[in-house]
Amino acid sequence: MIDQKIINKLQKLLALSASDNENESALAMKKAEELMREHNLSVADVALDGSGAHVGSAEVCGLTRTCQTWEASLGNFIAKTFNGRAIRTRNSNGWSFTFVAGQTDLIIITDLFERLRATIKRMSQAYVNSAKGFTRIHGKSLHNSYRLGMINTIIQRLERLKQNTAPTDARNAFGMTGTALMVIKDKAVDQRVSRLFPRLKTTTSRASRVDGNAYQQGMTDGNNVSLHPSINGKPSAPLGLKM
Repeated sequence: MIDQKIINKLQKLLALSASDNENESALAMKKAEELMREHNLSVADVALDGSGAHVGSAEVCGLTRTCQTWEASLGNFIAKTFNGRAIRTRNSNGWSFTFVAGQTDLIIITDLFERLRATIKRMSQAYVNSAKGFTRIHGKSLHNSYRLGMINTIIQRLERLKQNTAPTDARNAFGMTGTALMVIKDKAVDQRVSRLFPRLKTTTSRASRVDGNAYQQGMTDGNNVSLHPSINGKPSAPLGLKM
């Protein structure tokens, strides 16, 4: 049976390996790999509790008092793409998302969510303005239909992004696989969610009626939305994204 002190030391090293400091991360990973080889252990043996990843959370308020399907779907799929969770809760001002993810992923998720929903709102308003006089459909229905169409396309693009950036079983310079490291991160995210929301319940959004023309136009325009995250004011493309 492995000494708990060894397990504790490995968990601390794996936690440091998730640091944004490249030198600290590399050194911790090297020491962890050496120690695991010495005791014939794997990442799964010592870090299934999620202790090997730095995870944070951030709250972003909804745009309206009542949660809209398109906004909820956008937040959920962006979080999923970047290995995080989006938990929807009610508050005195309406509702909000609490995003939970690794430190770097969390920055990307919140940035992309806030910028994409602002873009969708702007493009939706432009579409409704252009449709005035050509349809009898109420503006609110046009907005909703167009936005849902955009979300449909954006979700498909995010799914392709996640497939392109999925971890592999290839080993890095320290003998660790991307799949093994992802196990650590996922467990850490789940633990953080459980601590923040011990009574979490799963909810589903109600189906919305849509106008076919507005929905189709939204789907088309969804291909023109940039998915580049902007970290610290500097735009960049997610790895594996084909634009």
